[in-house]
Amino acid sequence: MKLLIIDDDPNYGQAMTSFLLALNHEVQSIMDPKIAWKIIEEDPTQFDAILLDLIMPGMNGLELLRKIRDAGIPLPVVLVSGFADLEASAEAVHWGISGLALKPFVPGQLTRILSKVEKELGFTPPSQVKVKLENEEEDALTISQEVKVQITQLMNDTIDCWYSFSGGNKANLAERSGVWKINIDGTSLRTRTLDRYLKAETLPNRPKVKKVLDTANFVIDTSPPSSRRYRLDTKLRLLELTLDAIGFWNPRKKIKKSIIRKMRRKSAFKKEQ
Repeated sequence: MKLLIIDDDPNYGQAMTSFLLALNHEVQSIMDPKIAWKIIEEDPTQFDAILLDLIMPGMNGLELLRKIRDAGIPLPVVLVSGFADLEASAEAVHWGISGLALKPFVPGQLTRILSKVEKELGFTPPSQVKVKLENEEEDALTISQEVKVQITQLMNDTIDCWYSFSGGNKANLAERSGVWKINIDGTSLRTRTLDRYLKAETLPNRPKVKKVLDTANFVIDTSPPSSRRYRLDTKLRLLELTLDAIGFWNPRKKIKKSIIRKMRRKSAFKKEQ
């Protein structure tokens, strides 16, 4: 692929460039986002995809991404961000990004993300990609503390959103969604498994993230349009990108029902804004 790296950190840019050149990609690296925008605007067809850093002086990655999308340029964009800046990158999920690459630079993560971009573009990924995916970063599947916080925050926000429109508690949500096991304790309903997903300290080492994602999706699909639901959807998409980046969770192929559901959701969000 012909890749454009936009990153004001020369060390990070050089590390990515060297790695991508070794995989037979054509790479151009630009440190100034304003100069990068002029080049993209002049002829976006000279690139197949963009690796875009989030935090840069003068014009940040989100501002540049908006310019690209407002200009109707459909180039795949992989957002590059550190865990500390994930909250700032949340809005980018609504501007069409193909993936999230987390700093510090990990070759295995970048290889996996670019392999998906190649498939998206209809390219045949180079053979080196398969080798890298088999051997790179097995420990990437270990959930870091930052990701644990992200997972538990989404679970808590899901419960809050559910309560805000239905008045139901977490036990009611577990029962209605059918995702979590409910224990009967006398006259009360207990959610012992779900409760472990409310704090990073009690989260299982190998959490069943699909349960968290399914619960958030259930609440989004059943709740009326609101700013709270919009924020929940944003955090859900951001967590999906984060989990995908570290190779912990891979989005399944969307079936027709899911596509229709997303179209309805997108239409509702537009009315909210």
